[in-house]
Amino acid sequence: MEVVTQRSALLSNFEVLMLLRELESDHLTKTRTALKIKKEEEAAGTSSTRSHAVSQEVLENLRTIEVEAIQYLSADYQPTACQSEAGITQLTQSLSSYELTKAEKLQIVNLAPVEPVELYVIVEELEDRFGEQIEDILSTVRLHISEPNGGQTIFETRVAAQAIYAEENLDYEVDDGQWGHEANDIVFDDTGEGAGIEGDLDMEDD
Repeated sequence: MEVVTQRSALLSNFEVLMLLRELESDHLTKTRTALKIKKEEEAAGTSSTRSHAVSQEVLENLRTIEVEAIQYLSADYQPTACQSEAGITQLTQSLSSYELTKAEKLQIVNLAPVEPVELYVIVEELEDRFGEQIEDILSTVRLHISEPNGGQTIFETRVAAQAIYAEENLDYEVDDGQWGHEANDIVFDDTGEGAGIEGDLDMEDD
């Protein structure tokens, strides 16, 4: 395998979202044109769909991925809703004054941490490396993202949106705070020697 074009830069989630939206717009334009041509061919009696069946299936699979990616990246709990192209450029330049790795800078741009707890999961050995600069980094992020509407802080808006998303996508049922249990469920008994996982790990006496 040969690398034709080397990757020159990392793309943030916001940039990927913008690119996907451009592709979405191009696809809609091409679809309208294709439908117009198809109607003209059908009217002329020269329509042929067999040769396009395989390529059409591939395009539909690609479209599914693109649409789902756009939905994910543009969700309310994503920082992309509060970001702009100019803001990301300025944020990246401002982060250059800190000794962050490229991966850490990218994660800060993608996740836009505004609270210390969010920054701890992004930057390794945060306190040892930055100490009193932690708040400065967070202030830099806040400076380059816009405040959401509704009177809430960015962090509060993000937490609320994540809670709603988790509730909507809950794939299990809870009854009175207890996990559902069916009569046919297998119950593991780990009491006694040789029974269950703990029994299997017991060492025999010599």
